[in-house]
Amino acid sequence: MWGGAGIFVRLASNFKIQEMQIVFFRAFFSAIILAVIILFKNKSFLKISLKDIWLFAAAGIFSIVLFNFSYYKTMALTSLSVAAVLLYTAPIFVCVLSVILFCEKITLNKLIALIIAFLGCCFVSGVFSQSHRLTPTALIFGLLTGFGYSLYTIFSQILINKGYNSLTITFYTFLFAALGSIPFINISKTFSNIVATPLGIFVMLLMAVFNTVIPYLLYTAGLKGVPTSVAPIIATIEPVVATVVSVAVYKEPFGVTHFIGIVLVLLSVLVLNLRCRKNENKSEC
Repeated sequence: MWGGAGIFVRLASNFKIQEMQIVFFRAFFSAIILAVIILFKNKSFLKISLKDIWLFAAAGIFSIVLFNFSYYKTMALTSLSVAAVLLYTAPIFVCVLSVILFCEKITLNKLIALIIAFLGCCFVSGVFSQSHRLTPTALIFGLLTGFGYSLYTIFSQILINKGYNSLTITFYTFLFAALGSIPFINISKTFSNIVATPLGIFVMLLMAVFNTVIPYLLYTAGLKGVPTSVAPIIATIEPVVATVVSVAVYKEPFGVTHFIGIVLVLLSVLVLNLRCRKNENKSEC
């Protein structure tokens, strides 16, 4: 689902919705949808400790706002596939932070899977060919994307360890993301523009549901079952989807290197899953 972000971003640009406005509306609509789900499912999920508010705020502002703005900006500066591979520098950041914060071990199979996955992303993006040009600005925003994405995994794992439900984590993360986006946009002008283009509202709602609420809930819930450093490696399926979208929808080039990249990404996921099935203790995966 994350791999389809490019469709929504490019549709939004057709309605003159800028990157930071996309960040705001995505977070705003997602928070509303999640609030409705929680009210119907279990109102107690809205309860959080005051001492943990800063964690939710940091997750919203640093991981969602920073990550999304940088990702959309990277998409505007380069191709969708290159933006996706720069996003997947995130597992490297997560592995390093997991060792520091959660005392996880960087086992041989994790390291192998990480290398295979990143190489796969490089092949998928076509960065080894001359068909894509990567400017320094695009590279900086791409690395910020990866770092921001890694922070969501880290903050979510901390909150899961504190006993919070995935609905609680996702709701407050996007609530603070929406609030954190407001200083960077002209709120009255933004709403005026979106109201003037009803189809733009529909696009943002679809993005909130299919590119935000559902995948973030699934990812956050998945952190309960695999080590922190493993989750983002498994999620490297995203650039494969992004490549398929870029080829099928936007007719971007696809060659042998892209195919090799897809195979490598799938192989890295297979390596992790086969090893994890052999170990009862998930920390040894």
